[in-house]
Amino acid sequence: MPLVWCSISGHGFGHAAQLVPILNELGRRNPQLRVLLRTTTPADFFQETLAVPWELSPVQQDIGCIQQGPLSIDIEKTWSAYEDFHQNWKTRVLDEVMAMRQANPAIVLSNISHLGTASGVEAGYPTVAFGSLSWDQVLAEYRVPDRPEHTAIVEHIRQAYQGITMMIRPSPGIRMVAFPDVIDVGPVLLPHVKPAPSIRQTLGMHASERLVLIAFGGIPLSSLPLTQLETINGYRFLVSGAFDCRGYTRIESTSSIGLRFRQILAEADVVLTKPGYATIVETVRLGLPTLYVRRYNFADEQPLVDFAHRYGRAAELSRHAFESGQWKTALEQVLASPLPNESMPSEGTKAAVDHILPFLQ
Repeated sequence: MPLVWCSISGHGFGHAAQLVPILNELGRRNPQLRVLLRTTTPADFFQETLAVPWELSPVQQDIGCIQQGPLSIDIEKTWSAYEDFHQNWKTRVLDEVMAMRQANPAIVLSNISHLGTASGVEAGYPTVAFGSLSWDQVLAEYRVPDRPEHTAIVEHIRQAYQGITMMIRPSPGIRMVAFPDVIDVGPVLLPHVKPAPSIRQTLGMHASERLVLIAFGGIPLSSLPLTQLETINGYRFLVSGAFDCRGYTRIESTSSIGLRFRQILAEADVVLTKPGYATIVETVRLGLPTLYVRRYNFADEQPLVDFAHRYGRAAELSRHAFESGQWKTALEQVLASPLPNESMPSEGTKAAVDHILPFLQ
């Protein structure tokens, strides 16, 4: 019964969302597969999506970025958190190595934790990195010239990525300087789910109303211009997660209607989001008009924006318009946008698994 040790960044849900299709396909091809999830991503996410036997080991694997909501990165706190994380680096690696050897996996699969890659190499197991970004490249954009400790942290991460067996990058992904050889595959996507057409009846929507799903990933929104949204006729708004919408007639939280997120996504007329991997590739696949609010300082944002415009129907909503509730013009614009001229590239899940599967045999 081969075991896959999965070291997953807990920064949002995107890293787990990229690995779940890989693990499901590995399990389809090898029914004896077991998975150990080494991550702080909550179990609820995997209960909804992961179809192979798994066990959760909630140990922090990296920092990612320290955020103030999904749109703002606290750069100074991020650097401080990395300094703390790396202070006892040798002990962290030793702990991971000991745990790995006790579990004795067939392979270590990391998205895209440098602790996972360094520990897998140190423990002597085949170690595969899989992801559309790497943390050295994310942090490289935040370096301050007169702060040499920033460059030292970036180099530390790059060294921790060294010695792995292979790096697989799903499209769309960023340029990766830490990995000399990169295997490129198409986008990775979770399996289709059965839509929930009853959602409109549940919300008491009129036939002419459009459903807008507000979905900013695993880092929840702390505020929305609810008063302004309540005045936008012709639209109903669903906010992903447990958002307090009491007192409003046009706005509901997804947690209040008892349906899975991806069932709701399949029934939306428009998605409002930040450019994050899982949401963008899914909305493009579904042909969903997508409004996005940019951060302008995150490494994989531009490739995702380019992907959304090339293969989907997308438009930008400025940060000011988002925060002030001036959404109607942008909603009308994206709903009127033409169909793309190009089809999305073929899915890359099976191609990625072709590279990983030999390590389980």
